[in-house]
Amino acid sequence: MARTNKTQYAILGMLNYQPMSGYDIKKISDHSIGHFWNENYGNIYPVLKRMMREGLVTMDIQQGGSAPPRKVYTITAKGRQFFLDWLAGSPERQILREELLLQLFFGQWISPNIIEDKLHNESAFCSAMIKNLQQIKAHLEEDHGKNLPEQSVGTFAAGRPYWKMTVEFGLRYYQGIREWCDASLHELSQIDKGEKR
Repeated sequence: MARTNKTQYAILGMLNYQPMSGYDIKKISDHSIGHFWNENYGNIYPVLKRMMREGLVTMDIQQGGSAPPRKVYTITAKGRQFFLDWLAGSPERQILREELLLQLFFGQWISPNIIEDKLHNESAFCSAMIKNLQQIKAHLEEDHGKNLPEQSVGTFAAGRPYWKMTVEFGLRYYQGIREWCDASLHELSQIDKGEKR
């Protein structure tokens, strides 16, 4: 069975909040769902174009004074139902493909020092992600939508518990990997670094 392009659901989800340009979709996605879902800028416009043909979104050109015209996309009733049907369905299971684990599996063929460096780098990356997610979590706990337009405050309040759940997943995910790095580094320290296994 062919895999469905999930980019369309991420875009429809963003447009379900408010009309946006392709640039807005990418920017807001990076700052909201970017810690667990990465959308390539080059994928957004072809998907928007296809969804226009399918009647899931519409596009209006907005003039902005001296700024260049912007293509602003709006979700249609058909698009909203399509999005809600997907939202109510079961998620497709992702098969794990982790290059670090592939390299680690074959680690006996290189110096343990190289594997040690890889694990330290992974741990440092996880620490940076944890710090970033802690900042997002603090922002969600402190901000009650006071800087948003009045019509968006209710959306912020309704969405915040769900957004916090995704941030908590990210925190636990990266904390778990960092703990695994520490355990693996300990295991590696037991290996004689002067020889390949």
